[in-house]
Amino acid sequence: MSMGKSNNNSSQAFDPELKGMLTSTFRTGQQLSQTPYQAYDAATVAPMAPTQLEGMNMTADAARAGIGQQQLNDAINATKDVATFTPTSVQPMTVDTGINFNQISNQNVAAPADITATQMGMDRIGPLSTLSPERVSAQGVTAQNVTAGNVGQTDLSPYQNQFDTQVIDAALGDLDRARQMTQNQNAASAVAANAFGGDRQALVEAETNRSFAQQAANTAANLRQAGFENAQQLAQADIGRSLQADMANQQVGLSAGTTSADQALRAGLANQQAGLSAGSQNLQSQLDIARANQAARQQMEATQGAQNLQARQATAANQLQAGQLNAANNMAAQRANLDAFLAAGQARNQGALANQDAALRAALANQQGGLAAAQQRLAGAGQLADLGGLSRAQAFQDASQLTGVGAQQQAAAQQLLNDRLRRFEEQRDYPLRMFDVLRSGAGILPNPLTSKTKGTTTNLGLGGG
Repeated sequence: MSMGKSNNNSSQAFDPELKGMLTSTFRTGQQLSQTPYQAYDAATVAPMAPTQLEGMNMTADAARAGIGQQQLNDAINATKDVATFTPTSVQPMTVDTGINFNQISNQNVAAPADITATQMGMDRIGPLSTLSPERVSAQGVTAQNVTAGNVGQTDLSPYQNQFDTQVIDAALGDLDRARQMTQNQNAASAVAANAFGGDRQALVEAETNRSFAQQAANTAANLRQAGFENAQQLAQADIGRSLQADMANQQVGLSAGTTSADQALRAGLANQQAGLSAGSQNLQSQLDIARANQAARQQMEATQGAQNLQARQATAANQLQAGQLNAANNMAAQRANLDAFLAAGQARNQGALANQDAALRAALANQQGGLAAAQQRLAGAGQLADLGGLSRAQAFQDASQLTGVGAQQQAAAQQLLNDRLRRFEEQRDYPLRMFDVLRSGAGILPNPLTSKTKGTTTNLGLGGG
C-alpha cells in the first residue's frame, strides 16, 4: 500500500509590454470618440444656372404670350371666310328680236284721174288695196339659265382622301418612335451626368414631350389642311367643268333657237310670197276675163262705129295698165317692207346675242376672279398659320436651348460640389481609417496573458507482505 500528497498553485499575469500597447490603442480610440462633430458648411446641391433660369423664364413667357396664336386665329378666320365664299351668280340676258310685222302696210299707187273702171266689165274687179299678204310672225329665242356652282355649298366628303387617317397615324407613329429614342438618349445622358431621376432629367423629358406634341400637332394639322385643299381643288375643278358644260348647252340652245326662229321667219316670208303670187295670178285671171268680155262686146258692138270702139279700147287699155301698175307697186312696197323688217329683226337678234355673250363672259370672268381671290386668301391663311407655328416653335426652341445650356452649367457646378464634399469626407475620416489600421495591428498581437504553476508532490510507499 502506498499514499501520495500534491500541493499545486497556478496564476496568470498580463504581459506589461503588450498591456502598454493595448492601453495606448484604447486611449487613441477614446480621444477619437471625443472628437467634436465637424459640420460641412459648403453647399452639396448646385443651384440652377442663370442661363437655365433665363431659359425657363423664356419658356413661361412664350407660353403666356401666346406667340403665333394671333396668326393662327387669323388663318382660321380667313379659312372660314373662304369656306363660306359664294361666287357671283351668272344670269343670261333674254334675246328679243323686237320685230312687229303688223307694221307692214300696202302702198297704193292711184290710177290717172280720167280713167274709170266702169267700161267693159272692169267694175267686177275689186279694189287692189284689198289684196293683203299673209302675216308673218317671228318666234322668240330664249336661252336656258346657267347657274355657277358654289364651293361653300358643295359636299367635300367624296373628294377627301380615304387614306388620310392612315397617313396621319403613320406620321404620328414615326414621331413617337423618334420621341422614345430621344428619351432613351436623355436617360443615358442623365446616367452619364450622375443626374438620373433628378429634376434636370424631368425637365429634359418634359421638353422632349412638349416638342413632340407640338410637332405632332403641326404635322397632323398640315396633313389635314393639305387634304382639305386637295378636296377643294377637285370640287372646284368639277364645278368649273359643270359650268362649262352648262354654258355649252346654253350656246347650243341659243343656236338652235336662232336657227328655228330664222327658219320659221323664212317659211312665213315664203308663204306670204306665195299668197302674193296667188293674188297676182287671180288678178291676171280677172284681167283675162275682162279682155274676153271686151272682145265679145267688140263683136257685139261692131255696128256702133270704129271711132267709138277705138275710144273704148283705149279706155280699157289705160285702166288695165293702171291696175297692173298699182298691183306691182303694192307688191314691191310690201316686199321692201318685209325685207327691211327682216333685216332689222336679224340685226337686233344678233346684237342681243352679242350683248348676252359679252355680259355672260364678263360675269364668268368676275366669278373666276372671285374664286381665284378666294384661293389666294386660303393659301395666304395657310402660310400665315405656318409662320405663326414656326414663330412659336422658334421661341420655345430658343428657350429650350438656353435651358439645356444652363442644365449643363448646373451639372458642371454639381460635379465641383461633389468633389469638394468627397475631399472633405476623406479629410474628416482619415483619423478613423488610421485608427482602424491601429486596431488591426492590435488584433494580431499574441495573447498578453502568461500562466505560472507552483506545487509539491509527496509519495509515501508502504509495502506489505
